[in-house]
Amino acid sequence: MARIEDDAIVLGRLDYSESSQVIVLYARRYGKVRAIAKGIKRSTRKRFAPGIDLLEIGQVSLVVKDERSSALATLTEWKQTLMLGQLRMSLFRLFGAQYLAEVTTHLTEDWDPHESIFVALRAALIALADGGKELRCVVHYQYQLLDAIGSLPRFDHCQSCGRAVALTHFSSFEGGMICRNCEVSRIEKWEMGDVTLQTLRGLKAPGDHSESPENWLGAFEVLNYHVAHLMTRQPHLASKLVSQARRLEAKK
Repeated sequence: MARIEDDAIVLGRLDYSESSQVIVLYARRYGKVRAIAKGIKRSTRKRFAPGIDLLEIGQVSLVVKDERSSALATLTEWKQTLMLGQLRMSLFRLFGAQYLAEVTTHLTEDWDPHESIFVALRAALIALADGGKELRCVVHYQYQLLDAIGSLPRFDHCQSCGRAVALTHFSSFEGGMICRNCEVSRIEKWEMGDVTLQTLRGLKAPGDHSESPENWLGAFEVLNYHVAHLMTRQPHLASKLVSQARRLEAKK
């Protein structure tokens, strides 16, 4: 058995027994790790059990049999280093953060390290907690996650014929844009406007290329459409994020 220590983000929790939980973590150097936290919910006269909250950021100590084993690691210590309580101050922030945790859990493999995912997820959660523009934070992370796992679509030319003009639809199966001529023969496709296409293309460069919530909503829906195909189901929080975005926009 080996003991490892790393910075980690809590992606999920599942009750294992009356006193224990299975915790899903994304660690900086080890990637996604599933660990059992024995007795995490049990308090004694000498020790209060504070539990581990979803979306916490901290330092974890684990005992593992084999980094490639399907067996659960054992959590021996957790020290919270950053509390993001501000995420609970609005439903939009909370839904955005939970969406990030959900798609990260389902699109990454256990013990497959991508430090760039950890860095991007940490930055996105902090930005959401600090009151950053929610959809913009989520879209940037969607793009970075897809890039890190090798599933980032192409938005510069038609994936069928290679043309760089008249790109009107997105196809997850094709892995990017398809033009007006080619989309006729495609069943799986998502119609996309020029503004959304330009917003997605602009994600390659640093900085913000649009301040319009509608532009970010369009970009989110396209990338979420692709994420849903990769997950083989719709992320649970996607519809709630879209509803919150439209509700807030309608109030303006």
